[in-house]
Amino acid sequence: MVRTWQTLLALLWPQAEYSQPTQLLPEVRQFQRTRYLFPYQNTQIQQLIKANKYHASTAAAKSLAGYLDQYLDTVGQDFVLIPMPISTARWRERGYNHIALILKYSRYANWVNTSILSKAVHTPQQTHVTKGQRLVQQNDTFAAQPNRARTLPKTVIILDDVITTGATMSAACAALHPVLPANSQLISLTIAH
Repeated sequence: MVRTWQTLLALLWPQAEYSQPTQLLPEVRQFQRTRYLFPYQNTQIQQLIKANKYHASTAAAKSLAGYLDQYLDTVGQDFVLIPMPISTARWRERGYNHIALILKYSRYANWVNTSILSKAVHTPQQTHVTKGQRLVQQNDTFAAQPNRARTLPKTVIILDDVITTGATMSAACAALHPVLPANSQLISLTIAH
């Protein structure tokens, strides 16, 4: 039902197109143990993330996928991408996973695996809680499937759009890391911080 309304609204009020300027190149930095490509203060990146996350903007998702691909081109050939999962309640609310939407338009779309990690417990949106609540509300909210993780390649990349406190990424990695093969490298990556 949500997707039907979004389609109707998109027909009545078409989305703005977002261009990807050539001078904006990802510069990999790190916050805690998570790599990120851009500072969230970058107005264009901020607009693209919001348009993708809250409006399922195809144009924004394609632009973000283009930026992501520039980084993924440097990773090598032996990796898998895991989009940050959302809860069933959030899926019903939005009708899509905004991270999976970005990956749909990536050149690496065939390298995505959505069956290993899930969001088992619904939590309030990070933007609706205090920093203190953000730091603890994600604990033990993710579940990983050990049987599906056995055959993963050496490098596993878990992707989210924004890292603020690091709580969501930390909780997802805590659930995923124990089920990975012993020689795996787990990379946590976001578009912005």
